[in-house]
Amino acid sequence: MKRALIFLVSLCLLLPHAALGEDSEGRHSCQVCGMYTDHYAATAAELVHRDGRRAHTCGVACMLRIVQDQGGPGAFSALSVHDWRRSALMPAAQAVYVIGSRVIPDMIPNIIAFESPEEARAFREQEGGDVIDFTQALNIISPMGMTNPTRIKPAVLPPRGAFGVGLGYMKMVMDDVQIGSDSEDPEDFVRRPMQMMGPRKMESRGEMLMLNYGLTDHLTLSLNAAYLEKEMEMFQMGGAVTRKTRHSGLADTEVTLRYNLWKDSYYRNFFSLLGGVTVPTGDFDRAFLSMPGLQLGIDAFGFTGGLLYSHRHGHLWFHFLTSYTAKLENDDDYRFGDAARIGAALHYTPSYNLMLGLEVDGVDRGKNELNGSKIGNTGGFRSALTAIAEWRLLTALGGNFNLRLSGGIPLHEDLNHDRMGSMERVQLGGGYFGSVMVNFKRRLAPH
Repeated sequence: MKRALIFLVSLCLLLPHAALGEDSEGRHSCQVCGMYTDHYAATAAELVHRDGRRAHTCGVACMLRIVQDQGGPGAFSALSVHDWRRSALMPAAQAVYVIGSRVIPDMIPNIIAFESPEEARAFREQEGGDVIDFTQALNIISPMGMTNPTRIKPAVLPPRGAFGVGLGYMKMVMDDVQIGSDSEDPEDFVRRPMQMMGPRKMESRGEMLMLNYGLTDHLTLSLNAAYLEKEMEMFQMGGAVTRKTRHSGLADTEVTLRYNLWKDSYYRNFFSLLGGVTVPTGDFDRAFLSMPGLQLGIDAFGFTGGLLYSHRHGHLWFHFLTSYTAKLENDDDYRFGDAARIGAALHYTPSYNLMLGLEVDGVDRGKNELNGSKIGNTGGFRSALTAIAEWRLLTALGGNFNLRLSGGIPLHEDLNHDRMGSMERVQLGGGYFGSVMVNFKRRLAPH
């Protein structure tokens, strides 16, 4: 997967020439989302700058984003949209629009142009939505149709046929002994009287693959897979000796479905259901029963259910999640604790090229069990604060390549611990985590 990531990044750097070649041959790409406009003849729009330069978009929403980004309609000598009924160009300011209907011909929010108010109202009666004019449409639009948090999922779903693929690298380090909500340096902890041994550092690295596909306008399928390398350092003999243990391989695969229950016509509020299953593709090794953090998988299925809410206000996106994951016992009579998760994200989109955000999430895990007995130094509450930035690298191949960077630190941790004879058994916390990912997103041409 490392080679695949290097290949994708190299592709991003080399593709501008190919993209320009397609444009020079007369095939236009949407300046915002990158989709080929000849696939969207009924909705494509054209913008003519004051200096005569022309730009093309797949539809009205992407056109309005360019208008906003350039400071308003005054930056252009002409703005033209296609009439939905006749596929003929007309001035954008004279058109009447329907937003939020059941028909999503290009990107979201779906804004469809009509030559007359009567045709717009007739379409609304049949397909739903609201009738608006050009000024209202310009005020309604956001720089991005949706944003995606890093550690939680949004309630906003892509339209049918939209897909995304991401390749990335992640790293996580934990290097504090956590006793309840108190932290202690591992070297100080192992020097306690009669302690003699304890964890020093836990490090995880991995390559990630993420896939998303819009099965319908209301249902999205996602798959997350990773190849992980984990390393645990343990103090022994009162800190005089350090032992390292490693475990690497494919992790468990997460498959999720999101179903949109409701959204308003103006694409400001969304409620969706989350359902998922953890497929046991990762290795579970009995040699690491005393170090469950080294396990690559739970060797059993896990099932997740949750509720998602997203809200847009101008250039800001808010995302909220609550979910619960139940895990089955595996064939080694080991069961990982169930997990309840909450999360929130605030994203700022100054333009259609850039997103900046802060995210906070917390997970409360039950204790693991072996042969029906709870393991004292497992489970507890962890929360984290994550900063995220996403930048559009390139428009090519009918879509967009985006670079995403994220990094975070723990906010609050309250982890379980217990005693075994004279020694205390604890968990590691603290540290930091981060990731880098390249995503490609586009929508398949409608049929």
